[in-house]
Amino acid sequence: MNTFTQTYTKTDIRKAFENFHADLSMLALRTQAMETDDVDRYANDILLMAQENCLKSVHIQLRNYYGRLVKVHRYSIKEDLSDSQRPGGNKWPCLPDGKLYIIIIPSDNSRWENLQNLGKFQISWGSSFLSTDYSSMYNESIRSYSSSSYGLQRDTFVNL
Repeated sequence: MNTFTQTYTKTDIRKAFENFHADLSMLALRTQAMETDDVDRYANDILLMAQENCLKSVHIQLRNYYGRLVKVHRYSIKEDLSDSQRPGGNKWPCLPDGKLYIIIIPSDNSRWENLQNLGKFQISWGSSFLSTDYSSMYNESIRSYSSSSYGLQRDTFVNL
């Protein structure tokens, strides 16, 4: 019988999320659809969720002025990821009248709600009715960010 033990630390999680933070910074700069001051606050909260083991995935959606989905990065938590790449592939269009939406999918609602109730977040997170179903979009690329066995798999979706 084979057994597997996956070991990673909060430092490994932080290292993987440094690439997420770099992506978000570049997207805010390129699209002009998010204030750069907000990038650090979102990145801080999302890292905290990951370190507290209550995060399943993060979605960054670019929507135009009319609310139409233009492009998406979906980051899925993977505890068995072995390869890592540098941040990149963030050539998103400039849409100053658009907006970047950050959607989180918790893996443990009670733990996430506890963090929210304790006032640990810098962002006031609320419910969203935005869809995270990208079946009508083209999966343009996959990129991996990892440290030890902990990682993020980033899928990028675009409209055809």
